[in-house]
Amino acid sequence: MSRFTRLFFMGLFVSSSVIVTGCTDSEQHNTPAKSETTQSEVKQQAAATENTATQNTVESEKPQSNATTEPASKTVKTATQSAPPANLPAIPNFKDFAAGSPRKQAFFEFMAPLIKQANTHILEKRQHLQSLMKKASLTKNDQAWLNQQANAYNLDDFDPTNTADLNALLTRIDAIPAALALAQGANESAWGTSRFARKANNYFGQWCFSKGCGLVPKQRNDGAIHEVRAFDHPYESVVSYIHNLNSHRTYQKLREIRAKTRQKGQTPTGLEMAEGLINYSARKHKYVKELQSMIRYNNLTQYN
Repeated sequence: MSRFTRLFFMGLFVSSSVIVTGCTDSEQHNTPAKSETTQSEVKQQAAATENTATQNTVESEKPQSNATTEPASKTVKTATQSAPPANLPAIPNFKDFAAGSPRKQAFFEFMAPLIKQANTHILEKRQHLQSLMKKASLTKNDQAWLNQQANAYNLDDFDPTNTADLNALLTRIDAIPAALALAQGANESAWGTSRFARKANNYFGQWCFSKGCGLVPKQRNDGAIHEVRAFDHPYESVVSYIHNLNSHRTYQKLREIRAKTRQKGQTPTGLEMAEGLINYSARKHKYVKELQSMIRYNNLTQYN
């Protein structure tokens, strides 16, 4: 298993539930370059970090941390789980591309449209929510839709007529910058070459807890029952990953950063929102800095 660094919740419901977890596959990030460091040296440091990360992702499948997400029913579709779009692109074999720029480019060209498609669906729901928030009164259907979304996004004691509750829901129904999703997907899946990416279409390290729901990690600890969730297509892994960041209490800081940027009339970026992933990995700040380095080095903001 890629070095899935997972942040697990205490009291996890193990039955037939599915979990979306964060993982990391890379070595610690280099110390930020001082002012006298040349641009060439900075790029060399970033490239070395990426190379080590890819190597460790391929070679290691043992979770490195205690990751966190809410369990969700495997079979019941939530308000965020719609049928996969038709005509999804064929999945490349990224090992067919030479390591380095050719493989990276192939990865970005495949994953970026999937991320955009998932974000578009979320932003359409966000716009609908905003339109309901402007209404003088809500119909029963309006309130039913709002309650459905609140349940899907793990908002307890939700009142569809309460302004504060509606604003809380609005902070959760929002897009994840493509730059951040691309960096994490590349990091977790070794640019699409890890076993779980190739055999389970799992690019972000989602776990599940019912037998046969995915692939069994080769280095799973004795007594552990988790598997790495299998998806029919990487698009489903993208949707699951985004929903995890938008709904799990561990990533509240990420959502607060995004909301504050929205309030300023600005567009949230992957670089700033990465700061909200401090608990995504046991490596804390080192993991965050690594993602930010990948975003800068690969100019991933161009995909936002």
